[in-house]
Amino acid sequence: MSTLSVRVGGAEFGIPAERVREVLRPPLLTRVPFARNGVRGVAQVRGTVLAVVDLGERLGLAPVGAPGRLVVVWGREREPVGLLVDRVVGLLEEDGGEEAAPDEASAALPPGWLAGIAVPASGRRVALLHLERVLGQEAK
Repeated sequence: MSTLSVRVGGAEFGIPAERVREVLRPPLLTRVPFARNGVRGVAQVRGTVLAVVDLGERLGLAPVGAPGRLVVVWGREREPVGLLVDRVVGLLEEDGGEEAAPDEASAALPPGWLAGIAVPASGRRVALLHLERVLGQEAK
């Protein structure tokens, strides 16, 4: 399984590559009043209006700075959602498999938001996000 590694707020996180539709420069955003935690607004990408979530803010880290990148992922019910990240690190092949997330790492996020730890061939560890829960639940 492949993982797209991204940096937000000084931390590195993994997103399942099969959920990634594309990576772009952030488009012009339209703010949405009373949006939930981390939602920066909406944007039009290739004729589709999608919600744009600041992943740093959503995870309780520093908001994403400019210029950043927009990672368009398939959200619930195959609706595209834009995730603002500071930068895309690259695609990781998980030759080493996955490990359970340490309690200390899991405690920093709402329950269930961390799916585990990816262990790529390089040997470094990358926290895997459970996108359904990150996008679908309110933060603490």
